[in-house]
This record gives sequence, C-alpha cells and structure tokens, in this order.
Amino acid sequence: MNGSINEYYCPWCGSVLPGEDVNLRTGLALCRSCGYTGKADDVKRAGFRVEKPSCITLDKCSMNGRRLVYRRFGWEGLALMVFAVVWDSALVSFLSNIFSSSISNMHAAVLLLFLLPFVLAGIVVPAMGLLLLFGRMVVEVGRGHGTVFRGIGPVGWSWRFSFSGKETARVVEVKSSKGTVLQLVAVPQPGGKDFRFGWGNQDVQVAEYICAWLNRKSV
Repeated sequence: MNGSINEYYCPWCGSVLPGEDVNLRTGLALCRSCGYTGKADDVKRAGFRVEKPSCITLDKCSMNGRRLVYRRFGWEGLALMVFAVVWDSALVSFLSNIFSSSISNMHAAVLLLFLLPFVLAGIVVPAMGLLLLFGRMVVEVGRGHGTVFRGIGPVGWSWRFSFSGKETARVVEVKSSKGTVLQLVAVPQPGGKDFRFGWGNQDVQVAEYICAWLNRKSV
C-alpha cells in the first residue's frame, strides 16, 4: 500500500483527487477518472490506496453498483494448448486407424468405450488452455449482493454472494491439492462462513486490490 493521509483518493477506483474536485464547503467530491460523485467525507476517509494492477479495469454495472474486470494471460494456458494439439493429433490418428481397420463392430465399440476418458481429456484440456489464455473474472457488487463470473466472453460460470457494503473483505492463503498456495479473496457471509474466490495463481497484489475495492463501501 502507498499514499498519504493528506491526499484525497476516490473511494471507488483509488485515483488521486485534486483539491478543486473536493469541495469541503458543499461536502461533495468528484472523480474525473471514473465518474464517481459522493460525499467529501468518503474521500477524506480514504487515507490510503492500493495501486491498481494494469490487468484490472473498473466500470459501472447493470445493477447500479460497481464492476471490476480482471484479465490475465497465463503462460500455463499456452503450455496446455501445445499439449492439447499433440494429444488430439495422436488421438485423431489413432481413431482414424480404428475406423479404417477391419475389426468387428463389437470390438470397435469396446475400444471406443475404453478411449472415452482420453477423448474427454482432449476436449477439457484445450478448453482450460483457452480459459487461462483469454479468460476473465468479473466481480460486480450492488443492491445488497455481489456476483463473480469466470469465463470467456459470455460463456462461463457465475456465483452469487451477499454483500451489503459493511463486510470487510480480506486476503486468505489456501493450499491447493497440488501443493501451491493460492491468494483468495474472502468476503464474510451472514451464515458465518466466507465466500472465497480468485483466479488461479493470482498474485497477492491483485487479491489486495480486489479487497480494497470491495472495502471502499461506496455502493
């Protein structure tokens, strides 16, 4: 984190606000970077800011709240795509030999059933590679709840969580099944459990910024 308590920061996007855009007499403040307008007290309380990573963009969302979009280029996705090309090429060649051979239909059916997991892997692996290369995570908050979307374009998965603006989001470290440490964002929920989300092996700077963005309480 960096910043000074003597500077004003937008409680939405974290941009520095010049003095002329914070009118203490009228009690109003304006951020020309993102269009935020609100109380001057809100920007006075924002005595620090987290530097926004270049892979994150901010916008308004359809539910009269805020939207954060995180895009990352994962080199592991490129490795998966190379593996998928080799895997699928070998699989297609092998299947072509089966259909062009003179084995009985019964033997062919049994062999295809045995190869079904390998065919599914040939579909899932390139899909994961594309997701890591061109995917995005979209976080939206407003009207007492939030959503997290992960996918490519409109295709993907979405989760919903409670978010009134009074919760304090934090970064938690979670060890994956592969032994790697993941930096996830945890948002307290009414039932006492946390709603946790993230995007693969996102670095701690991204997780900290998402938490700071959620904790602005300007929805």
